[in-house]
Amino acid sequence: MSILDLVASRLSVNRRRLEAWLNARGIAHTLSLQRYLVHHRALPLLEAQVRGRCLDIGSGHGPYRETLDRVAERVITLDFENRSSPVDVLADVQAMPQVESSSIDSVLCAQVLEHLPRPWDALAEIYRVLRPGGALILSVPHLSVIHEAPHDYFRYTRFGLESLMELAGLEVDRVEEAGGLLSFLLHPVSWFLLSATAGVPLLREIVWLLNYVFLIRLLGIFDRLVGAPRISPCNYVVLAHKPGTR
Repeated sequence: MSILDLVASRLSVNRRRLEAWLNARGIAHTLSLQRYLVHHRALPLLEAQVRGRCLDIGSGHGPYRETLDRVAERVITLDFENRSSPVDVLADVQAMPQVESSSIDSVLCAQVLEHLPRPWDALAEIYRVLRPGGALILSVPHLSVIHEAPHDYFRYTRFGLESLMELAGLEVDRVEEAGGLLSFLLHPVSWFLLSATAGVPLLREIVWLLNYVFLIRLLGIFDRLVGAPRISPCNYVVLAHKPGTR
């Protein structure tokens, strides 16, 4: 094994430690500017739109779980595997017969669509399970490194998202950019710095604080000014609904 392989293996172990530490404190969105801005865009939509029975698709480590538990009557988690804790429904969102038609009031689908070879089938299934008037809050990348390979299939534009939603029968209420080019470039920097120090508790806290203050809050201002989020968005956050009256 080469030195590069050893370094990569060590960083991978530390990344898992880092994610566990962030998730345990409910601050997974502070890993990088990219994550922070997606969270910042999605949170008010969840607060305003999620009601009744909410289906959290690709729930993973549950970065929005605290908010969902507060605003929904019931949260149903769905994923293709158990990651941090058991999920309610083990299924592929592209075909999820376990979820009854017109039984869900709200759907959250965060950073999932790029990992699906047939995203149009996933949106058709979301349309099927939503009640008339039900809301979909969805986030996807436009700029991103390859991740979760080999299951990394697509990157999206505003126009592609609108076309897919229309094909599924969903009506788009809002498409918002979350971050620009600087957000994309800073993500691997934050990932490396925090992963490299994840095994040293005190140093980890110091690096996390510096990352949050400088690479997220301070450079986030510059990203809005020079990152050109309108023409080079890092991510999109979408609000859509199934036609009808909730």
